[in-house]
Amino acid sequence: MNTLRQAFKMKYPAYADSILNRFEKITHQKAEWENMTKVNMDMFVRGLQKQMARSSAKTYCSMLKAVLNLYSDEVDLPKSFNETLTVKKDVSQNIYLTDEEVQKIIAYEPENDTERAIRNQFALGCLTGARYSDYIMFTSENIFAGTLRYVSKKTSIQADIPCAPAVKRIIRENEAYGFIGMEFTLAHFNNIIRDICRKIGITEKMKLYQGGKYVEGEKWEFVASHTARRSFASNLYLKGIDIYLIGRLMGHAGGVQQTEKYICVPLASASQELKDYVKMFA
Repeated sequence: MNTLRQAFKMKYPAYADSILNRFEKITHQKAEWENMTKVNMDMFVRGLQKQMARSSAKTYCSMLKAVLNLYSDEVDLPKSFNETLTVKKDVSQNIYLTDEEVQKIIAYEPENDTERAIRNQFALGCLTGARYSDYIMFTSENIFAGTLRYVSKKTSIQADIPCAPAVKRIIRENEAYGFIGMEFTLAHFNNIIRDICRKIGITEKMKLYQGGKYVEGEKWEFVASHTARRSFASNLYLKGIDIYLIGRLMGHAGGVQQTEKYICVPLASASQELKDYVKMFA
């Protein structure tokens, strides 16, 4: 029978040495079948999460699980090894921009074409809830009788959104400047939109739980491309819009659970109707 390292190299040749060497350093045990114990696996998972991003740790553990499952009939493995090698999902807090903050972004006068393009793209995300891959392609032809209509590239679901005057204006400006279809790297996009948010005074002090720990900073530091969709969903939710409708507007293929992930509203910001309701139970 193949050794563990041989088996790993057959399935994941580019990752075998990297992952198994980490296993050995973390557990101080040789990467061999007999050392695939529950204790060593648990130690491996915990060690990975300290050394790298949770997503990377999850990928490494998934690869090890895949190899072990291939040989589970030939090797004596702990019955619960799949569960042991599962990286638990960590809850992270995210921000959204209020209506007033979104309006400040729309009103901001860009200093150059890059700022203008990214400001326009981000604003479209805030006002339509569309994904980046969709809103960078919006043209005047997507507007029908006051409604923005498009088919999501990711889900192939048609979304029909009441079209704000700012959306029409921004799309016309994108057409005039040749911004349609313009793409930026995620890092560059985030750096520019954060700088814009800093300039317009989105500087509220924040403390959020992210990546397994609390981090502090000013609000603009936590803004990213996905903040646009979160702002769209959160602001509609605060207006009392039905969550099913919000999901439809965002082109979600899944149920309410998918849409809920984009709503960043704490209980303190719940609708007045909800606040009045809970007050009934004195």
